[in-house]
Amino acid sequence: MLASLVFTILKPSMTESIRRAGIPEIQKLGSVRTGIEGFADGMSIFPRLKEWENQIALQALRERKTVDDLRGITPFRQYLGVAKRATNAGRNDPFIPFANLFDAGPSIDMLVSLGNFHTIRTWTWTLAKQHPEVNLPLEQFFQDALYHIVPAQAKSYDPSYGRTSTSYVVSMLKKRFSNFVDAHKTAYTTPVSYDGRNETTKGRPRASSKRTWFASLDARMPRATSPQMFLEFYEESHPAPVESTRQDDQEARQRIHILSTLAGLSDTQEETLVGIFVYGADTTLLSRLRRSTDRAIRYQRQVALENIGALGFETVNGVLIGKYETLEAARASMQTSENIYLDGRKQAT
Repeated sequence: MLASLVFTILKPSMTESIRRAGIPEIQKLGSVRTGIEGFADGMSIFPRLKEWENQIALQALRERKTVDDLRGITPFRQYLGVAKRATNAGRNDPFIPFANLFDAGPSIDMLVSLGNFHTIRTWTWTLAKQHPEVNLPLEQFFQDALYHIVPAQAKSYDPSYGRTSTSYVVSMLKKRFSNFVDAHKTAYTTPVSYDGRNETTKGRPRASSKRTWFASLDARMPRATSPQMFLEFYEESHPAPVESTRQDDQEARQRIHILSTLAGLSDTQEETLVGIFVYGADTTLLSRLRRSTDRAIRYQRQVALENIGALGFETVNGVLIGKYETLEAARASMQTSENIYLDGRKQAT
């Protein structure tokens, strides 16, 4: 990803120069390296500036000159002239990377940073080897150093300090890398437990600077009876709760709809029962939503309940407990109850 970011700062006219500079065009998917290797591949189109070349560029920066002004200063004027003639002639030349550098550098401080990427990469790798236990995202530090640390050092560099520009940059890289490691450790570790602290002479655990790394979910559990990752164990021991609220609400609405249809209620009366008994709304809220009065809402509720009550206890109870899940089953139950009632009256007479 970072390799592609490097190539986004290149102008389209540089494609031919890159090809002639001996850098293979990345067209096949398998030829692209990722991570820090890919980042370094993208930066290989730029030259490695020497100390005296850095000093010339930094002097121009202190004089508030631009990249265009730097083009006319020796030796860069000569480098660019040789690169232009080689490009027009269609031949490869060691000075073509300087043309790439000036085309990609929007300012002198950024140009110096791109020309010193070798120093950034060398010292980052050296400092990273001092922390083998930490899996550091070095691509992130590369980008921070290239676009922030080194340009800032280029602006603040003063040769009267008696230090070379390279040593001045390296000293800041060391400090920033130390802070980078500390921030990474803080983000991915936790202080040791109370029992793991060292005891003082009085028997109290003293404060400890030791921290414990978070276990990776992709790592194998050390004392598991069978080979198992932490992620698999967590998924089995902490299953996600089943979301049943929507399903319950839908079933309740369906049962109220069946009763409303059997009782011949209007749509407004059915919506009133749903709002009160399914969603827990009160008459005041419903009256505001419908822009009516509380009395009208109470009247609709009372009429609806009376009509549903007229259906009979067996039918209403059967629908509510799920015994009659469809409208046809509820109607068949009502017809059966009516037939039993009529047969009873005939026998009584």
